[in-house]
Amino acid sequence: MSWREFQLRSIGFQRKEKNDWIKVREIAYNCLIGSHLDPKKLPKTKERYMPLDNKEHPKISEKQKNMFINAFKNYLNERKTKF
Repeated sequence: MSWREFQLRSIGFQRKEKNDWIKVREIAYNCLIGSHLDPKKLPKTKERYMPLDNKEHPKISEKQKNMFINAFKNYLNERKTKF
């Protein structure tokens, strides 16, 4: 798997996880507003109740990227010797 393929799979996985958490947030928020609590103390929006958007995206250092590239090159070399 190339670096770009890995990134695409990672983005797809993160999107799937976020969609799952949106479902969980919907259920939890509806359970909260359905109970007999003081409406003035409840959060006004679902986003305030359980924020899901992380504004900071994790960064990959150059060292990590180089380690991945080296491991991928080693894999390709081993694969060539087998066939």
